Amino acid sequence: MRQYYVASLVYSLASGFLVGVYPLFLRARGLTQFEINSVLAVYFIVTVFTDVPTGAFADALGRRRAFVLGCFIRGVAFAVYFVSHTYVLFLVAEAIDAIGTTFCNGAVDAWGIDALDAAGFEGTKDRLFSRISQLSTVGVMTTAIIGGAIGSLDLAWPWLLGATGFIVSGFVGTTLQERRQPMRQRDLVAVRAALTMRIGSGLRQGLGVRSVRLLSLAEAIILGAYASYWLEWPLLFKDNYGVGVWVVGWIFCAFSLANMLGAEIVARTTPCPRDRARALSGLVIGAGMLFIGAGLLAQRPNHALVMLFLMNVCLGAQRPLALSWFNEQLAPDDRATMLSFRGTLATAGAALGLLLGGLIADLRGIPFQWKVGGLLVLLAVPCYQAIQNPDVVEERRAP
Repeated sequence: MRQYYVASLVYSLASGFLVGVYPLFLRARGLTQFEINSVLAVYFIVTVFTDVPTGAFADALGRRRAFVLGCFIRGVAFAVYFVSHTYVLFLVAEAIDAIGTTFCNGAVDAWGIDALDAAGFEGTKDRLFSRISQLSTVGVMTTAIIGGAIGSLDLAWPWLLGATGFIVSGFVGTTLQERRQPMRQRDLVAVRAALTMRIGSGLRQGLGVRSVRLLSLAEAIILGAYASYWLEWPLLFKDNYGVGVWVVGWIFCAFSLANMLGAEIVARTTPCPRDRARALSGLVIGAGMLFIGAGLLAQRPNHALVMLFLMNVCLGAQRPLALSWFNEQLAPDDRATMLSFRGTLATAGAALGLLLGGLIADLRGIPFQWKVGGLLVLLAVPCYQAIQNPDVVEERRAP
């Protein structure tokens, strides 16, 4: 558990420098809201095509190896961002970062869960995921404040800090132990055959297992509804408060504390497996209504801030519940591949949401886009309700 916590913390520290500063940096370099959204959409589009293959790489050749490689690739991507000044180069850097992220996605979680299972960990992992969420949030909060302060001097410097952070994360990853033995066959034909087999198996299982399919679809809807919000709230609050870039870091900390509060509620009041569908549906409905409320009160930043704080409490509770439920549907050997399948659907939804949200924001403004997003997120509720027996793990392998 300590190794799992360390890996999650150092990775989150590297990720936090750009929080909030990212859209401000792109706008300062002359991009419109649709162009800003389309840059991040490229990130999600690339991950759609690389998430399952890199997850298969982690399953076949080792989760630690995948994590270390991903950290170094992300460091390169952030360095490219630091020296870029044109829209095309931003797209290239985002594509590189997407590839690096997919090598990391699922690798640490799959490695940690398998190691805990091998060590005799029993029971549901709701509390574990909530603690990981809280620890990661503290790391991101810390570096977000630093990134906001540095961004007040130069909006490009947080990219260099992030690149350094990912290189450090990669070196930390090399020191961690992996209980599961990766495939040691050096023959390229054998490696390619193993990856192809796992990719096909992951896609068949993801589409064939009803609970996996529905939970992945729900995640895609939620990310699609909120994708533009991540790029819009820093712009809206910086403009409305008019006090400088540093305020973005502190507002992010407030939202992060809200996420931690939601995760703590889950850790202390873990619902019965049979009640998960009802609990997740209630959290999604509450978050959607609060998102709409923030759109209605966008011209009153203090009121909108309260609405978004409460919305993040709901989302902070929803994430560990959904992730724990999803992991209980998976077989150990295919865990990273199946987590990547979930990520593939989720990122596809986010890419569509970003492009649609950017168009709506440019045409009707950010507040109107938030109202639309609040309505769209409600479509995830039927996915949760459609899973009749959440406490029974379905057949994990497709015929």
